[in-house]
Amino acid sequence: MRTVWMTAAMIFLAAALAFSAGCGGGDKEKKAADDESFRVPDSLLSPIEAYNLTVDEYHPITGGVMANADLELRYPPKEIAKFVAVKTFGELMKGYGKVRRDIGRPAVGRAVIIAAKDLPEYAVMTRKEWWYYAWIKGDTIYSEPLDILLKRWDPITERTLCEIGLTQRMAQMALDGLSGGKIPVWMKEAAASYVAGERPVLRMQINQFPSTIENFSPSLDELEIYISAGDDMEMSRLSYFYAYRMLEILLEDFEFSDVTGFASRLGKGASLDEASRQEFGMSYAELVSSVMPADIMDGAGPLPEPPVREGHH
Repeated sequence: MRTVWMTAAMIFLAAALAFSAGCGGGDKEKKAADDESFRVPDSLLSPIEAYNLTVDEYHPITGGVMANADLELRYPPKEIAKFVAVKTFGELMKGYGKVRRDIGRPAVGRAVIIAAKDLPEYAVMTRKEWWYYAWIKGDTIYSEPLDILLKRWDPITERTLCEIGLTQRMAQMALDGLSGGKIPVWMKEAAASYVAGERPVLRMQINQFPSTIENFSPSLDELEIYISAGDDMEMSRLSYFYAYRMLEILLEDFEFSDVTGFASRLGKGASLDEASRQEFGMSYAELVSSVMPADIMDGAGPLPEPPVREGHH
């Protein structure tokens, strides 16, 4: 009987240990499953690692902030907020790098980008009823909703309008900083578009206005008012491209570094005439006269067409 009792006890102990091990294994499996369900996708983690973020916060009510030494992105709460923010920050970094190489830093400290929650909110912020990437105040850019900018795509340069538009605005900030705010409106607008690679977008936009496109030939004062005020979509978009054509004509004889040199001289105290003579060998009035096209279609070129890829029509 003693032997039978000992055998039964050993069997019971082994069963208890097996049951305990089974429960422990289940807990480990459940914990692993829970960890996996809360795991941030690699597609988001990979780019974030290259951003060198010092701030990365999100709240479902107040929204989020991503920042590094150069850029700060503030975005509203949305269902896809994190994905949109990560993608946008990558576009911003590409644009920031290009602006810094071609012109200089957009801001002394961080360049701040604050995104609107939706288009009605953006219309209240900007008082604009038409699509217009973003507006600038000091070292801060107030942008359209980021998801809208990311969804819009330029098939010619194969870049999002998020990258193009926010690069253009950062370039304007850099030109203002370089010139002490004295760079002419037309040159700032055009030079920023040049750095952003915006020409295909500008060329496509003016095709919206066939009734006025042929005869659009404003004076310099009219041109700069249309650009600065931004009250009329038609006049503004025609003016953006007209100013761009002025820069293109200027760059037929000079380098873009001459344009930034002109801005730099203004920032150091030179007058428009002094800076123009030093960089371009002529007075500012002569410079403007030499680069204004006969009309907006003078040298505009055909509408850009996206490349045809193999297997596509």
